[in-house]
Amino acid sequence: MDYIEVTIQTTHQAADLLADLLAEIAGGSQVDDPQTIDDFVNSPVKRWDYIEEQLFDNPQRLPTVRCFLTPDDQGAQKLKEIGQLLAGLKQEDQTGFYGSLNIEVSSVHSQDWENEWKRYYKPFTVGNRLYVCPSWESAELPAGRVLLTMDPASSFGTGSHATTQMCMEQLDQLDLAGAKILDVGCGSGILSCTALLLGASTAMACDIEENAMTITRENMKKNKLESSRFQVRQGDLLSDQNLAGQLKQAGPYQVIVANIVADVLIAMADQLPHWLSPGGRLILSGIIDTREAEVRRRYEQAGLEIINRLTKDGWVMLCCRFPLDLEKNS
Repeated sequence: MDYIEVTIQTTHQAADLLADLLAEIAGGSQVDDPQTIDDFVNSPVKRWDYIEEQLFDNPQRLPTVRCFLTPDDQGAQKLKEIGQLLAGLKQEDQTGFYGSLNIEVSSVHSQDWENEWKRYYKPFTVGNRLYVCPSWESAELPAGRVLLTMDPASSFGTGSHATTQMCMEQLDQLDLAGAKILDVGCGSGILSCTALLLGASTAMACDIEENAMTITRENMKKNKLESSRFQVRQGDLLSDQNLAGQLKQAGPYQVIVANIVADVLIAMADQLPHWLSPGGRLILSGIIDTREAEVRRRYEQAGLEIINRLTKDGWVMLCCRFPLDLEKNS
C-alpha cells in the first residue's frame, strides 16, 4: 500500500509547535531539524555512534515537519485540513516565526515509509515499568522494566508523541490486574498492548481506520499476547450505532483510554462514562492545552471527577473516575 507524504518547511523555533498542530490532524508527525542534530553532536556528552551519516548529507537544508496520509477520501480530507491550517498560520504570522510553510506532497511506498521510521524510532522508557523497543533493535532490557515491542509499520502510534506517552504513564500508575480495557482510537494498538502487558485481563481496541486493525493485531503478536485476550473493531462509534452497541455490551470496563482530539472527546462524553464500571478510570488525551477547559467541563457535567492531570509539550491528559461516594457504594 502506498502513502501520501506531506512535508512542510518551517523554522527551528516553530518546528515542534507545527508538529503538534499537524499531529492533531494527521494522527502523527515527525520533525527533521538540522539544528537539533548539530546541537546533539556538539553537546558535552559525545555519542557519535548514534548518528547516521545520512543525516549530514545536506546541513544547509531547512527544518521540515512530515506526516503520512492514506490515499483515500479520509486522507484527502486531512490534506485539505492541513492546507487550511497552513493558510491560517500564514495569515496570522507577521514575524516570520513559522517560516515559508511551503508544502510538498508526494507518494511513498509502504516499505520506504517503514524505513524512514527506523531512522528516528529508537528504544525508550516510559513511566516506572515500561521499556518500548522496536523489533529491529536488539537492546538489553533494563532491570525492573516490562518490554513493549512496538513497530509503527503503516499506522500511527509509536509512543514517542506526548499524547501517547502520557496515556502510557497513567496506565503505568494504575493497578491493572484483571482489568477489562477499552482502547478508543487505538491506532497501532500501543495502549492496548501496554495495558495487557501491565496486567489487564482483556482489551477491546477500536479505530475508525481499517488499517489500524491489521497493525494492532500484528503488534499484539509481536508482544506474544494471546488472541483470546483482545478484540478489535473498526468503525466510528459516534455514527455507527451497531458498533457502539457492541462496545457497550462488551463492558463495563475498568479502564477506558481515548487518545483522540478534543472535539471527538467532547462528542463521546454521552457514551464513554456510561461504559465504565463503578470506580473505573477514563483516560482522555490528545487535548491541546487551549481546549482543556472544554473537555474537563463536559466530562464533569457527565458525572466524572478529574483525579489526575499530566501535561507535556502543550498537550494535556486527564484521568477521570466516578465520584468517591459512588465508588464506595459499588
